[in-house]
Amino acid sequence: MKYFRCFLFFFTLVVFTTLACIILAPLWIFGLAWTPGGYIGKFWANLLLFSAGVKVRTFGMENIHPYKKYIFISNHQSHFDTLVLLAKLPPSYRFLAKRELFRIPFFGWALYFAGHIPVDRAKKGDFHKILDQTGAVLRKGISVHFFAEATRSPDGKIYPFKPGAILLAQETHIPIIPVGVVGTRDILPKGAWLPRPTQAALSVGKPFMVSDDSSRLLEILESTRKTVAALSGQEPGESHPKKTLRKSA
Repeated sequence: MKYFRCFLFFFTLVVFTTLACIILAPLWIFGLAWTPGGYIGKFWANLLLFSAGVKVRTFGMENIHPYKKYIFISNHQSHFDTLVLLAKLPPSYRFLAKRELFRIPFFGWALYFAGHIPVDRAKKGDFHKILDQTGAVLRKGISVHFFAEATRSPDGKIYPFKPGAILLAQETHIPIIPVGVVGTRDILPKGAWLPRPTQAALSVGKPFMVSDDSSRLLEILESTRKTVAALSGQEPGESHPKKTLRKSA
């Protein structure tokens, strides 16, 4: 059963990702991919979760108004976080992801055609470009999502947040919704290749507006991290292990 489930998942991944790319490519050329891209992504994610044997429970979905736009901020434990979020959040939603993912044939192309936002983590000067890109998506009436730690947690703790989402909220005056993704680390831990059938959960917090006071940035970041930690059941970490190792080397 285990090997059949893995075969079903990868077969679904290859076939339906290719189909999504083929459908979205001509729509993107004519600037028509935004709305269908959201629904195709939602169908694709639900299909992959089903094929992997993953069931997702949701909490707090009443906090999301279907016709309003938000800046979502969540924790990040696994590649399956993206599938859970795509499957359960409204289709008018796009996320930021590392640029390397967009270079994967068909998979990355489909992400790009659907309007998701590539981030080059090696370029510090890319920050203002990211704000411009996310701002352009928001102006289309579409919500954006930040994995605020900027990378997957290596040990299950939730580490300090990057400021991009908060700065975007200050600039656009769009409410933030904190989101906790639970259980995805058990599906596909960092470094693993084969998904394990299990249950995950998505817990959505209440939206809030961000103060324009730049002196409160660190306070807002930490308050938001604590909220996401409570929603995800994670223990906050003081400093990212990778950074600590680099400093002590």
